[in-house]
Amino acid sequence: MMPVLYTLGLLVLFLTLVIAEIIVPSGGLLSLFAVAAAITAVLIAFTVSLNFGLAVVLGLLVLTPILLSIILRLWPQTGVGKEILNRRGPNSESSVPIATAPDGTPLNELVGRYGVAASDLLPAGRIIVDDHKVDAVSTGMPIDRGQPVKVVRVQAGKLQVRSASVEESQAIKHSATANASTSPSESNSAKTLDEVNLDDLEI
Repeated sequence: MMPVLYTLGLLVLFLTLVIAEIIVPSGGLLSLFAVAAAITAVLIAFTVSLNFGLAVVLGLLVLTPILLSIILRLWPQTGVGKEILNRRGPNSESSVPIATAPDGTPLNELVGRYGVAASDLLPAGRIIVDDHKVDAVSTGMPIDRGQPVKVVRVQAGKLQVRSASVEESQAIKHSATANASTSPSESNSAKTLDEVNLDDLEI
């Protein structure tokens, strides 16, 4: 009778140590004790009878994965899990500031827009897009000053740009010309890429 109680006690100890290892990581120390408890429980079970030993082994093989699955589902919701995974609640404020242009315009609003290089991008430099002068980085080959560019994304607080293709450049010029002809009151402010006087820009 006592070996049976020892076996059951060691099994309970095994499950407790497994749970403790997941909730309070110990660098594998608790896992080592858990494995030792399980092996000892199996050895004692076989001293009772062969059938009892096999039942204990089968129980460990079936219940352990189920227990681990349940614990791993619940662990991210615990305080330790949230801290390790760096998760924040829905009401917490993000500590990462939103990247903006010098005038306060969020850079992500400029993604997909076309502009012109205000300086050589080798690969970093400055561009003008929608009248915003902002820092940018070329995603490919260096871009010469005055070349049309397209904003593709925001990364590390800077716009990532590429050279605009010939078709895109022609479409930009055509759009600017059409806007100038249909809006005479705005003709003084509408400029094509070729009309931008880069020498007047402060780099």
